[in-house]
Amino acid sequence: MPNAAQRQGPLDHLGLAAKQSENSNGGVSLGTNSFVGIIELRAKWSAEFADTIEGITGIRPPKTSPNVGITKDLSIFWMGPNRWWLVGVEHKLPSVEKLLQNLAAFAVAVTEISEAFAVLTLSGEHARDVLSKGCTIDMHPSATQIGSVVQTNLAKTQVAIYHSKDNDFQIFVRRSFAEYLWTWLEDAGYEYSVTIKTT
Repeated sequence: MPNAAQRQGPLDHLGLAAKQSENSNGGVSLGTNSFVGIIELRAKWSAEFADTIEGITGIRPPKTSPNVGITKDLSIFWMGPNRWWLVGVEHKLPSVEKLLQNLAAFAVAVTEISEAFAVLTLSGEHARDVLSKGCTIDMHPSATQIGSVVQTNLAKTQVAIYHSKDNDFQIFVRRSFAEYLWTWLEDAGYEYSVTIKTT
């Protein structure tokens, strides 16, 4: 993957840094996270495979949705049968080479897909209200709980939404749809005095 100095984010041309606000009184905060890495794993689940992944990452891969395996620096999302995302700060992720070497006993595909996705962040007391305007699933706390990841449509765009902590969400969207979804979220959050924050 390119280093930080070489990377151009899908929203860089919007000049979001100039729109950032120190005002914390808004009901919702919208931002981007430029330092999230994603490695996709595809393999048949078995206890031996799960043990090996846990040995490498410290996380046992979940078997079903919407479960997420979590440590301080990394998470593993269940993204479908025999398919997982290993997600974390890029320098904390194991390399593709290390994963392939350690998983050589299994029929496994390991693909670094960070550059295919943008990660948008949404937080604040009205974050669920904003998501509910365009989401095809129930965003009530009883249905979308902390520590879960769901795949759904948001404003007609396919996304994965990770509910990391109370009123905090990470939205994984394909890079080509990032500007459209950002604009939609900014408009949807207008009535809640949306503020912009980027990392």
